[in-house]
Amino acid sequence: GMNVYDFDKTIFSGDCEDYFFEWFFKKYKWPLYHLNYKFYELLFKCRLIGKTRSREKEYRFLRKVEDLDQVLETYWDAHARHMMAWYLAVKEPTDVIATGSPRFLMEPMVRRLGLTELVATDMDRHTGRINGEFAVKQHKLEAFARHYRPEDIDNFYSDSFDDNYLAQCAKHAYAVHDGDKRTDWNTYFQAKLE
Repeated sequence: GMNVYDFDKTIFSGDCEDYFFEWFFKKYKWPLYHLNYKFYELLFKCRLIGKTRSREKEYRFLRKVEDLDQVLETYWDAHARHMMAWYLAVKEPTDVIATGSPRFLMEPMVRRLGLTELVATDMDRHTGRINGEFAVKQHKLEAFARHYRPEDIDNFYSDSFDDNYLAQCAKHAYAVHDGDKRTDWNTYFQAKLE
């Protein structure tokens, strides 16, 4: 069967993009790019700008990065430890990771996990430009449907109700919460609503 997993806060503790920005600006300083990141993050949090535009602006520093592959390997060397034990115990080589994070950022970690199937935001690794929309909510479902049949999902796992679009396509969907707890999707979010 097809098992599909969200990444951040589902099989990875924390958010790999937040970690990446924090780690990057600690390592490279680049004060103007750091300020630029903080500015667009604020606009996004205040709902003055959407996720797609804010991320395009925040990743502007990619234009200046000379050896991105090396940067990414160094980043994941430091952050692979955030993979959750519950997932490592059940993972299968056929698993599909479906995440909003940019494909270029995710690829080295997906490879380290021994996986090949990845749905992610299609971002130009040299400019930060996004082809289409950032892969969250219905846009994640659209990105998924470009490569797979959503009705083929046997088991789906995510920490966030933003992924309800994908969860409703799956035969079984599970909310991942409180670290490694997995609860039936509708049961968990129904209780949350009450």
